[in-house]
Amino acid sequence: MKYVTVLLNDLIYKFRLSEDEIDSRLAEFSCPLNKDVEYFVKHKAVQFEKVDLARTYLIYAIDNNEPKLCGMYALATGHLELDSKLTRKQKKSFFGTTYAFGKTINTHLIGQLSKNYTNGNDKLISGDLLIELAFERIKEKNMLSPSPVIHIDCKDEPKLKQFYQKIGFVYFKKNEDKDLLMYLMPMKKVKDADFTNER
Repeated sequence: MKYVTVLLNDLIYKFRLSEDEIDSRLAEFSCPLNKDVEYFVKHKAVQFEKVDLARTYLIYAIDNNEPKLCGMYALATGHLELDSKLTRKQKKSFFGTTYAFGKTINTHLIGQLSKNYTNGNDKLISGDLLIELAFERIKEKNMLSPSPVIHIDCKDEPKLKQFYQKIGFVYFKKNEDKDLLMYLMPMKKVKDADFTNER
């Protein structure tokens, strides 16, 4: 299976698609497991592109020479407030280093990540491959805007937590403002990774 990543920003500014054409493409996206993600794709992603709050990437699987929208992810810059009580061991686990960053730190935020469940397209890509594609993009972004850590917020659901922990994310704290759990992964771990899945 081959995969093509399409940046929503390119559809808006490079290819100059009309709003109706873009809305039609995004209308193909469905995520019954997380309606917040679906709402973001259909109602917020374009505006977030236009005001530079996030970059949304659409993943297409080429199935019998036909592109099918099978997943998406959105990246942004986040930040963490660091507790002065963090131990050296915790810093090493969260950031891959014991360096003293100060009180705040910028992060690579995976704001949204999901398969597309329309017409069974979710079966065309694995969750592991989807996040690996996001990691590859973050590696590129890190060259221009470096950060020692990637973070993702997720709901307090066992399957989600198991998925992120299996990949290598470590629980950091609860984000009380959003009622979500914050997980971190050292950027070094992603830079050192060798993604060998077939594209």
